[in-house]
Amino acid sequence: LRENDTTSVLITGETGVGKEVVAQAIHAGGPRASKPFVALNCGAIPFDLAESIFFGHVRGAFTGAISDETGYFERANGGTLFLDEVGDMPIETQVKLLRALGERIITPIGGKESKKVDIRVIAATNVGLSTKVDAKLFRSDLYYRLSGMIIWIPPLRDRTEDIFSIAEYYLNEFAAAMRVPAPELTPEAVEALERYTLPGNVRELMNIIESALIVSEGAAIQPKHLRFRSPDADVLTPPATGIDEANPLPPAAEVMIAEQEQIRRALAENRGNITKTARQLGWSRYALYRRLKKYGFR
Repeated sequence: LRENDTTSVLITGETGVGKEVVAQAIHAGGPRASKPFVALNCGAIPFDLAESIFFGHVRGAFTGAISDETGYFERANGGTLFLDEVGDMPIETQVKLLRALGERIITPIGGKESKKVDIRVIAATNVGLSTKVDAKLFRSDLYYRLSGMIIWIPPLRDRTEDIFSIAEYYLNEFAAAMRVPAPELTPEAVEALERYTLPGNVRELMNIIESALIVSEGAAIQPKHLRFRSPDADVLTPPATGIDEANPLPPAAEVMIAEQEQIRRALAENRGNITKTARQLGWSRYALYRRLKKYGFR
């Protein structure tokens, strides 16, 4: 699959299972690794801007087009275009993709010449596209263009044997970003994680581990440091065992609010410069970008 770099790939699975991570791994392991990996959230594309976003436009093509703009297909030229949440794309927008995906030819809005692009397309969805095809909510011809190879990623609750390795990986990543030693993840904490259903999958596990690293203050991570989302309310709670009622820990929500404010101040002080902001906070650019996405910064 990695070597056959023209086959379109459709990655399916619940929200948070790591579909983009798998897409990046396919890209990084193949001959296009040195070329761009460009991700686009298809569910967030306004219909009237879809063509411009996909294919770009030239100056003066429409009101507000004050300069030439390169579209996502051209930005990914030579590399991989990752179409995330492709199942949320309105059917009117789907039409605009067909020729580009079939012939790998695009024409910027207002442009006089078509351009050939050499890209691999990897799409991801958390909904059943074949069901949407049957319901006439997703074009069958687009579905077949995208699904040269289909990869299903099972939810974490069905592969609990992976939880420890994933949790340990992100624990080391977060500790490095915070410039602190990575504490031990105790067997009791791992057992608590494996008992929890993790409805948010890898994304939720990342948040739990990041919060635990902060509230444990360098000590070995115990079950009492973990914050799980209650199935009955929009609140964060520790697991049912191992709670120290006499010494309650600060809720993860407060930690997150404080971190958002820290990021907001640093961005303002550095006038939005990502590199300078990441350096000031002691994080990598990747760690900062992940938090910006997590907290909805624009």
